[in-house]
Amino acid sequence: MKIARYLSDGADRTGVVEGDVIREIHWSLRDLLVLAATGHEGHNPPYTGHETTVNEVTFLPPAIAGNRVFCAGINYVAHQRESADVFVAQIPEEPILFLKDFSTLAGAGAVLHLPKGVSEQFDWEAELGVVIGAPVRNVSVEAALNAVAGYTVVNDITARDLQTKHVQWTLGKNSVAATPIGPWIVTKDELGGEPELEISLSVNNELKQTGNTRDMLFSVARLISTISAVMPLMPGDVIATGTPSGVGFKRNPPEFLHDGDIVETRIEGIGALTNSVQTGVNLRVAG
Repeated sequence: MKIARYLSDGADRTGVVEGDVIREIHWSLRDLLVLAATGHEGHNPPYTGHETTVNEVTFLPPAIAGNRVFCAGINYVAHQRESADVFVAQIPEEPILFLKDFSTLAGAGAVLHLPKGVSEQFDWEAELGVVIGAPVRNVSVEAALNAVAGYTVVNDITARDLQTKHVQWTLGKNSVAATPIGPWIVTKDELGGEPELEISLSVNNELKQTGNTRDMLFSVARLISTISAVMPLMPGDVIATGTPSGVGFKRNPPEFLHDGDIVETRIEGIGALTNSVQTGVNLRVAG
């Protein structure tokens, strides 16, 4: 099942994507995520009767306001090697984790406002997003996947100058409405607990990143277990699992996002995020 959050006829709706059609459902996004974690999301969902097509809606981030976005850094060997001179000199023995604020999120198709007044080094990072559907606290690696509702696509756009200027990564990772996520959530029953999926990112149709989630240093289950050992994970929380190699700041010469660029982030079995870039001064807050 594909679960989407979207604007249609001025209303914030939750629905099920079937081909090119979105059918609104009475249940909330949280309700669907809880059911998806148990494997019961597709059992007689109560449709409202409102239907539209994917081309007629504005996709919103498939996330719940007030929930957290946890991010894993340096979670692919190739990315560790390409950035070893800047970030982590050795392959990490434990997951590197940080938080994004909900205000950083943007939907599929959204214009990404990346103002030069904030940074002139906005970079891309294609990532698999894990969406939590069951509350867990101090869960074992063996049981961790029971908390997963499904998966989505994330582009963890990063202000590299801010990230390298400050010891912590918070400022470099939290520009407003600069992290596209979506376009929907594909439930765990379709992809499995530790899916091995091709992941790629292109800018203006030029391929920049390729990888496979099988190459993550720390698995989905390990990330869930590590986070939940310290703080509870709740339905609607998202874990961005890190990026493969090919980021812009380690290219020769370095490459960053510019006004008018079109960025596509794609993950096998889920879909693609396509976003345009605007570098003006105006900021907006994600819905």
